[in-house]
Amino acid sequence: KMEVSMEEGSEQLVSAGGSGSVSVSLHPLVVMNVSDHFTRVKVQTGDPNPSVYGVLLGRQKGRSVEVCNSYELVVEVIEGHLVLDKEYFTAKEDQFKQVFSDMEFIGWYTNGEVPTSEDATLHEQICQDKENSLLIKLNTSARTNQLPISIYESLIEVEEGSARVLFSSVAYTLATEEAERIGVDHIARVSVTGSTDTSAVAEQLTATHGAVKMLHTRVRLILDYLKAVQSGELPKNHSILRETSSLCDQLPVLDNQLFEKSFQDQTSEVLLVAYLASITKGLDTSNEFISKINIIHDRHGMARRTRGLLF
Repeated sequence: KMEVSMEEGSEQLVSAGGSGSVSVSLHPLVVMNVSDHFTRVKVQTGDPNPSVYGVLLGRQKGRSVEVCNSYELVVEVIEGHLVLDKEYFTAKEDQFKQVFSDMEFIGWYTNGEVPTSEDATLHEQICQDKENSLLIKLNTSARTNQLPISIYESLIEVEEGSARVLFSSVAYTLATEEAERIGVDHIARVSVTGSTDTSAVAEQLTATHGAVKMLHTRVRLILDYLKAVQSGELPKNHSILRETSSLCDQLPVLDNQLFEKSFQDQTSEVLLVAYLASITKGLDTSNEFISKINIIHDRHGMARRTRGLLF
């Protein structure tokens, strides 16, 4: 469990020089990921205010930055200091580059009101390999109608011969795509406890489910009638049989080669996606296992070299 408390004077880490120099577009997917990360850790650990950390992915063109996606980071507390797991960070970054080749590292996120000294320490560790990293802070304790998100860019200030990290607030806008707007609308409506509002997605799915259920009931009724006529339980009604035959004739022919080929192609694609997902998960597990073996091997090798020097 990692807890980062607000220290006195932590507000001094925020530069008073005004807004930052970059233009940021934030996608709702990032906000949902950060909120889901915090809520999940809060429920799993029982900590009412846990600290969570993750990486921001997006696109940058000049001074315009688009934050599109995110993934979680592993941060440990060692002797009271936050320490980034760089091996996990590097491995995850390589995996995401294989899937999202058009996205790059933009920054990192955490929760809290304003940047703290712990945030500055972790920011320096991240900036050893990545420059110009943005910081997103999600204020989980805010009670406001506004989006409780603050975005900062880092500045280096030299004071009395020593450099320190300051954060400058950056204005941002929300950039959404059609799929994100549908998802956000659905989550916003169903997440309100006791609300009678339903999203467009829920209404569409409910209507589709009702139509399919009614169709299944009617088809089952026709099938039961035909079986009863065939077995002699009911007399033949030629009017009903003609209407049933006409209805069947209106159905598309499903035993042609074109349908079979299209059906097999779609089935193969679905199975291929599932197979690739299983392979990716297995490779991720293998990479973590190999990394642990290499760490143990390096430690044993160092111990043998140390004993050789002593004896």
